[in-house]
Amino acid sequence: MDSLKNRNFNPDTLPGEYNVVALWTRFRSERLKAGILAGVFAGVMMQVFGMIYSSFQGMDITTPMRIAALPIMGNQAMAYGNSGGIVVGLLMFFILCFVLGSTYAHFTGTNHKWNRFGMGLTWGAYSWIFITCLFSPAFRAYEEAAIPRGVMFFAWMVFGISLMSVAWFDKNGPEK
Repeated sequence: MDSLKNRNFNPDTLPGEYNVVALWTRFRSERLKAGILAGVFAGVMMQVFGMIYSSFQGMDITTPMRIAALPIMGNQAMAYGNSGGIVVGLLMFFILCFVLGSTYAHFTGTNHKWNRFGMGLTWGAYSWIFITCLFSPAFRAYEEAAIPRGVMFFAWMVFGISLMSVAWFDKNGPEK
């Protein structure tokens, strides 16, 4: 199998450099599938983290499952005994995981562990900034639920680091 450098040859790059634009503009269906699976895995890990935190805080362990339903269902999503909040929340959450996982896999482009680790930390931080700190507060129900942003930072870090699993699902990926 030829290396990533050879597949992205560009005479304008220096020795050892990659043509990142060529990598990002090429569609790779196997990598997309691996990213979706990595997104699901990372989502499950994030939910488990949230459930453990909820149980330590004496809250209902389904609380993390309901958070993503807040923009659609409002405060009713967090009502105890409302299974609709769990269903809608998990559906919305895993759709987001599909998108974030496939995008992560597309832009990492490599299975080298340190590249994936660094990108996972970055991905987690940016997800926390844009989803938890900027997007979610636009919904009144989210603000009223008082989801602690500090805990969400660590939850997104778990998500980002768990995206490293893309290499498990992309067995034929470049540069293991």
